[in-house]
Amino acid sequence: MMVGDSFRRKIYFSGSERSSRSRLNSTSDIRNENGEIDYKKLYEQQLAENDRLKDKLRKSEEELRDTKQTLEKLNVVTSKNSLSELEKRERRAMERKLSEMEEELKQLQKLKAENERLKADNRSLTRVINKLTNSAKK
Repeated sequence: MMVGDSFRRKIYFSGSERSSRSRLNSTSDIRNENGEIDYKKLYEQQLAENDRLKDKLRKSEEELRDTKQTLEKLNVVTSKNSLSELEKRERRAMERKLSEMEEELKQLQKLKAENERLKADNRSLTRVINKLTNSAKK
């Protein structure tokens, strides 16, 4: 085998082929008695590697799916908590408004009482003025 042949073969191999070839070249169990590469063993090793990688990918996809579900559940809980916080804020605002309205109602009742007292004073003053006017005419 010439150096040029070796170089040409390396050009045709992809990165994964080169890395798997270098792994396989380091193991002596893929060569037969004649020192040639046993392609059947190489094929079986590649099948086993593919199955291992497929299993790893499947596990990663399951883990991703589980993580997405967990994240979705957390988002739901967070949004419920946000609604709960929003409801609490609205309730506090309503309670403040209610207490303000109660204060206004108390003020209104005081003003009505004051108005009634002033009306009574006005009527009594009107009677006094009428009596004084009638007694001055006589």
